[in-house]
Order: sequence, then C-alpha cells, then structure tokens
Amino acid sequence: MIKLNDKEVSYIDGENLRDFLIRNNYDPDFLACEVDCKLVKKVDFEDFIVEDGSKVEVFSFVGGG
Repeated sequence: MIKLNDKEVSYIDGENLRDFLIRNNYDPDFLACEVDCKLVKKVDFEDFIVEDGSKVEVFSFVGGG
C-alpha cells in the first residue's frame, strides 16, 4: 500500500510516479509531488518508481488575483 495525501491506495510493482498520479486522477503536468518527504522534479516523474510503503504528497497550484 501507498499513502497518497493520507489515504491508502493500492501498490503496483514497477509503476512510475507519472502513471501512479494518472491512475489516481491527478494531472501530473499541473502539480508538485513529494515522495517520502523529498520533492521529485516533474522531469523525473517518468523515471521515478514508486515503492511499496511510500508516502506521496500531491500539491496543486492555485491561481488567482
């Protein structure tokens, strides 16, 4: 299991961060992501493999004025 914003979600062996986010209804092009308290750069989402037991935090950008 993986903790995603304090909610437990299923783990898929070998899944990269980009696919994990899409599977959980997030658009990886419009957010920042931290895995186990470390910021993962957007350019690394496809190469970063999410491991069982990881804690993933997703931060969305909000615009306004």
